[in-house]
Amino acid sequence: MKLGTSVIGLTVGLLLVAAFGPCIAQAKAKTRYAQRVVLILLDSFSPHYMAMYDLPNLRKLANEGVWYTRAQGVFPSNTTANHTSILTGAYPDKTGIPNNSRYDRSLGRLRSPLRDIQVPTLPEMLADHDLVTVELAHFLLEGREAISYKTHGPASFIEALETHDPDLIIYLDMDVDTQGHRLGPYGMRDVLSKTDSDIGEILDYLDQHGKLESTSFIVASDHGMMENSLPETAPGLLGDLRQAGFSVATTNQGIRPDTDLVAITAGSTFLYCREGRFDQTRFDQLVAWLRAIPDTDVFAEEDLLARHADPYAVGDIVVAPRPGYVLTKGRGGGMHGVPETEHTTLLLSGAGVQKGLVQGRARTVDIAPTILHLLGLEIPKHIDGEVLRDAIQLPLGWRRLLGL
Repeated sequence: MKLGTSVIGLTVGLLLVAAFGPCIAQAKAKTRYAQRVVLILLDSFSPHYMAMYDLPNLRKLANEGVWYTRAQGVFPSNTTANHTSILTGAYPDKTGIPNNSRYDRSLGRLRSPLRDIQVPTLPEMLADHDLVTVELAHFLLEGREAISYKTHGPASFIEALETHDPDLIIYLDMDVDTQGHRLGPYGMRDVLSKTDSDIGEILDYLDQHGKLESTSFIVASDHGMMENSLPETAPGLLGDLRQAGFSVATTNQGIRPDTDLVAITAGSTFLYCREGRFDQTRFDQLVAWLRAIPDTDVFAEEDLLARHADPYAVGDIVVAPRPGYVLTKGRGGGMHGVPETEHTTLLLSGAGVQKGLVQGRARTVDIAPTILHLLGLEIPKHIDGEVLRDAIQLPLGWRRLLGL
């Protein structure tokens, strides 16, 4: 009898969903799932760290939430471009932040750091709805409607929460990146133990003060980290270009009227063709020369546009090692900025989030719209990402109706 009643109830519920689907979508957009959202950004935290190291607090969040196995950052996998896309929900071809640095063609100079974001960030979007954001040590958010703290860690988190009761806390831990560059991905035990312990202290505080169940967590990285001691494919790339007849500058002091190429090397090599120095024939010769390098990919305009990059801003040509290789060997540390390190960490947990699921594909541009959705806000038109609906619970009323 109970089985029959459940089946009838479920059938009726499904019919209601089919009939009133648009209404459900509208209701969900106006539902606030959490009193606060905590966005924990672990710079350069490779997804395989979860298996390589003992991280009980991060594992607890993953086990009690949703883990994405194929989370993808933006191209290129460098810090400034990826953090910008996380904080805006937009790709680099829209944010105006193509990389950690760029060659500014209008000025004829290299520029760094890049802070001139062309679309609203999460704190600015929340401020439009009178919601409060606190950021802990995030280098991109100064002057962008967030209450700022200079350091991350449990003490700053607790002070920020008790003082401001924010709707969104953005918590950035750069220590993971610093250690990764210094020692590589296999020397991360100590720093990751500290990172996980800090997160545990935050969880304990929220639990002891009755705030844990009303808090949503998103833990994400901007990119991964790989060892720089892999086989090299183009150790003398810039020198070889010069020998092939192309003049190359890597600094502002080196840029002259007859400079052909300005080069930025940050994992991959980003080449800017100087105005008036290339006709189509010479450009094609350059691309063909580069594509003859073994175990190396060469991305030109069409390839870059397909990756949501702006060739004008990121470079006309990008030279990148294939998986398992580097352009130039380092001395035993770590690196990113190559396609292999676009695989990122992403998990959701807590209020409004499904329990104990493993999902596949997600993108870091999906983080901002998902945060807005958890806070009951509409998604602005400039956002390229999508709400991660496969991670979000139905509103309580609909779950009761469907017997879930």
